[in-house]
Amino acid sequence: MAASFSESQKLDYLWKKVGYGVAKTSIPPPGSGSKEAFNESIASPLLYRGDLVWTNSGSIPAVPPTNTSSEVQVYKDGGGGGYSPTVECTEDLTAPDNQTWKTNLANWIPTQFGDNYLVQVYVDTSGSTTPQTTGTRLFQAGSGNDDTWFFDYQAGVLNFNGTNIPSVITGGVTGKSVFVVGYRYVGTFGVSGSAVLGNLSVSNTTITATVANATITLQPTGTGLVSINTTTGLVIPVGNTTQRPSSGTTGTVRFNTTTSLLEVYNGNSWASTSTAVTNQVLNGDGANTTFTLNRSTTTAAALIMINGVVQLPGTAYSMSPSPSANLVFTEAPSTGDVIDIRFL
Repeated sequence: MAASFSESQKLDYLWKKVGYGVAKTSIPPPGSGSKEAFNESIASPLLYRGDLVWTNSGSIPAVPPTNTSSEVQVYKDGGGGGYSPTVECTEDLTAPDNQTWKTNLANWIPTQFGDNYLVQVYVDTSGSTTPQTTGTRLFQAGSGNDDTWFFDYQAGVLNFNGTNIPSVITGGVTGKSVFVVGYRYVGTFGVSGSAVLGNLSVSNTTITATVANATITLQPTGTGLVSINTTTGLVIPVGNTTQRPSSGTTGTVRFNTTTSLLEVYNGNSWASTSTAVTNQVLNGDGANTTFTLNRSTTTAAALIMINGVVQLPGTAYSMSPSPSANLVFTEAPSTGDVIDIRFL
């Protein structure tokens, strides 16, 4: 009677733990003070370690691949050519004779990813490389002699859980082995590894678009703002003039290493910003009316002096087009004239 009661307690613990994620605090009904699973109130969910999470499980195809991929390792006869040979198991000598066999490999892909992920079990001569062809297949439902088997996909362990061991391995098992054909997950593990979310790849602290030339958009709702909460700083794109985006988007901001200035695309062209007045000095030659400046500016944002005399913007000179780095005079400065450009 005591043994029967003990077994019912064990089943009650499993029912509450696995089915409801709660701790067992009382005996199962019927009984004084007994509790149904839905009456237990202390949470006790099953632990699943973060370092064992199949990070790229979303990339496991519904139909098993023919050859090994970055997520799925294929095991079948032959080996080579993009897959691994059928796995020859070792008998677990701590269990009853021939009852339990180990693949010594964990993380086999279960049938929840697709029916065809069901492992296949064969018995053949030890060391065989073709058990699918030369061996005897053992089906999970058995041969009708209560000789079924169960495969633990997490641990990679095969257990003959029926009353009888299949006749092909009872008695005459000497020189024979059990072989397993199937698929294992070999992708990235852990919640801190890389993961694919839609068209984004997240790896540690880096977010990358998985689609070429795609824009990553942060879009708050309503009047919400995109806030960078830090006391340090925000690093914006850095590159030279030739590395500017080929098709500018209004509001795009970058630091130009050619001009050492912050610049923004205003919808028509790139405009530089500066908090300090800088200057450039050129010399006239009596012929040229157009001079190339070392930065882009507008007609109104440049103060031009010739030999110290301020020139009238829009009349004596202009930036063409504006903004640009092309300074165009109405008349060519004379040879020896000192042209002083102040960028405001």
